[in-house]
Amino acid sequence: MLENLLSSGFSFREDEYELKTKYILFNSMLAILGVTLGFMGTLRMLTHYYTQGIIDYGATLLSILFILFLRKFGKGHYVPLAYAMAISSVGVIVYSYYISNGILNINAWFTALVIPIFLILGYRVAMYMAVSFMVVIALFNISLTETDTLNTLYGYVPLFLSVLFLHIYEIRFQQFAKLLTDANTNLEKKVKEKTLERTEVLEKQKNALRYQAHHDYLTGLPNRVWFQKKVKEITAKSNISRNSTAILFIDLDNFKNINDSFGHDIGDKVINITASRIKGCIRGDDFLARFGGDEFVILIDKFEGKNDIESAASHIISCISAPIEIERKSMFVSCSIGVSLYPDDTVSHQDFIKYADTAMYKAKERGRNNYQFYSTDMTELAFEKILMETSMRFALEKEEFVVHYQPQIDCITEQIIGIEALVRWDHESMGLISPQTFIPLAEESGLIIALDQWVMKTGMTQLKTWYDKGYNPGRLSLNLSAKQLQEKTFVSTVKSMLKETGCEAEWIEFEVTESNIMHNIQEAINTLNAIRDLGIHVAIDDFGTGYSSLSYLKKLPVNKLKIDRSFIIDIPENKEDAAITNAIIAIADSLNLTVIAEGVETKRQKNYLLENGCNYIQGYLYYRPMPADQIERVLQKI
Repeated sequence: MLENLLSSGFSFREDEYELKTKYILFNSMLAILGVTLGFMGTLRMLTHYYTQGIIDYGATLLSILFILFLRKFGKGHYVPLAYAMAISSVGVIVYSYYISNGILNINAWFTALVIPIFLILGYRVAMYMAVSFMVVIALFNISLTETDTLNTLYGYVPLFLSVLFLHIYEIRFQQFAKLLTDANTNLEKKVKEKTLERTEVLEKQKNALRYQAHHDYLTGLPNRVWFQKKVKEITAKSNISRNSTAILFIDLDNFKNINDSFGHDIGDKVINITASRIKGCIRGDDFLARFGGDEFVILIDKFEGKNDIESAASHIISCISAPIEIERKSMFVSCSIGVSLYPDDTVSHQDFIKYADTAMYKAKERGRNNYQFYSTDMTELAFEKILMETSMRFALEKEEFVVHYQPQIDCITEQIIGIEALVRWDHESMGLISPQTFIPLAEESGLIIALDQWVMKTGMTQLKTWYDKGYNPGRLSLNLSAKQLQEKTFVSTVKSMLKETGCEAEWIEFEVTESNIMHNIQEAINTLNAIRDLGIHVAIDDFGTGYSSLSYLKKLPVNKLKIDRSFIIDIPENKEDAAITNAIIAIADSLNLTVIAEGVETKRQKNYLLENGCNYIQGYLYYRPMPADQIERVLQKI
C-alpha cells in the first residue's frame, strides 16, 4: 500500500530505476512535509499562532493534493507538477512574509520550494539552498524579529528534515553509484575474461576445423580440398616460371577385396602403411595427398624430364608392392598410376587432375600394377563411355534391349536340352551393340542389376509361353552378375518373378562365373543354397578361367560346369587347352556334375569332346543366338 502510494500507482520496468526513485523521493518528501506541517499547525493552534497554523494546514493540504495530482499525470510527467509546486511555494512564501510582517514563520515554506528544485535542478542544488535558507531564517529570526524560541524551532523542523532527507539520499545514491560502478567494473572484467577465453576456444576450434577441412582424418595427409588448392597455386606459378609440373594419380588395385576379406580395420592399416611408403619414396618437396578411399595423388614440381616421372612412378609401384604384415597376416598390394603433365597435356588446373585420373583408369585396363601417361585419345574414349552410359540409362525405358536365345545340344541325341538367354542392345543409331561392350559398363555404373532383372523376367515370361504352347525348350540359362548375387533381396526377387510369370523353378538354371563366386565365397554359398532350395539349378560359367579352389568347389551347391570357349577354340591341336579341357571334364565327373562346352564351332571340336566324355555343347556348330520368334520355329520342328 505504502509503495503504491509513493510510486503514484505506476509500474516501472527494471531500466526505469532512476524514474521510479524520483517518484518515490518526490512523494516521500511531500508526505513528510504534509505530516510535519500538519503536526506543526496543530502545535501552532494550541500556542495561539492561529495564522501560521492555518498556513501550515494549507501547506499540508497542498502536499496531499500534489501527491494526488501526480497519480493523474502520465508516467514520467512529474516535471510540470514540480514547476507548479515551485510557483505555488513562492506564492505562499510571499503571502506568509506579508501577513507575518517579515519572515518569522515562513521557513517551512522554503522546504516546499526545495522539493521541486530538487526534481528540476538536482539534489545538490536543492540541499545547498535548503541549508542556506536555514541559516538566513535563523539569522533573521535572531537579529531582526521578536518571537519565542519554541515557535522558531518549530519552523526549523521541516527544513531540517528536508536537508537530512536530501543528505541521506545523496549518501545512498553515492553508495548505489559506487556499487553499480564496481559491479560494472567486475562485469566488464568478467566479460573481457570470458571474451578472451571464448576467443581462445573459438580460435582453437577454428584451427581444428581448418585442419580437418584440409587434412585426411586417417593418414593425416593433405586431402582433396588442399590438393586442389595446391594444384591451382602451382600451375599459376608455372605459367610465370614456365616450369613443368606432373600429377601422379595412384589407385590401389582390388583394395575392396582386402576390406571384404580382412575387414575395414585391416584395410585402414593398409592405407596408413601405403601412405607411409609413398611418403618415404618421394622427394621432400613433392606434395602428397590422399584423394579419397584408396586413391593418392602426388604433385611433382620442377623435374628435368619425362624420364624423372617414369622413374618416380616405377619406384612408387615397387615400394607399394612389398609384402604387408598385419596381425600375422601377409598381403600384397599393387597399384595403378596415371600421369598428366602441365602444361604439355593441358593449361587448365581442373583438367590437370582429371587427366591424371583418366590415365590411371587406362593403367587398370592395361592389367593394373603399371603406370600410364595421359594422351588425348583417352579423353575421347572417356567421352564415348559417358555417352554410352547415358544412352544405357534410357535404353530400358525405350525397350532397346532384346533377348536372344542360343540352344544347348546333347550331341548323342542331337536334341535341345536347354537354352541360354543372351542380352543384346539394339541401339537406335549405333545398331546392335555387343555385350562385351556394354556389360562391363553396366557393371561399373550399377545398371547391371536392373538389366539382369529385366532379362530374367523377359526370359521367364518367354519360357512359360513356350511350355504353354507344348514346346520343350529344356532349362533356360540366365547369367548372374556379381552385384546381383550380392543383393540381399535377390532370392525374394527371384521368388516374386517366378510367381509373377508363372514359370516353374525347375525350368531355370542360373550361371555364375568363378570370379563372382570367389569374390565373397561364404556369402555366395549362402545365396546359391537358397537358390537351389527353390528348385533352380546352378552352373559355373567360364570354368577354368578364374582362380577357384577345388576345396571350395566341392562345397558349392552347383549342378553343372561350363567349359570356357577359350579352351575349346584350339582343340584338339592345342595340347595345353586339350589337357585343361580333359581336367575339367574329369573334375565334373568326380564331383558328379554335368559338364557342357561352349563355343563349339567345328566337328573336330565336337568329336574330341564326345570322345572325352562331354556330350553337351553350345556353339555355332548347331545354332547361333537368335530372337525368340526364330527359336520358336526351331522348337516347332522338334
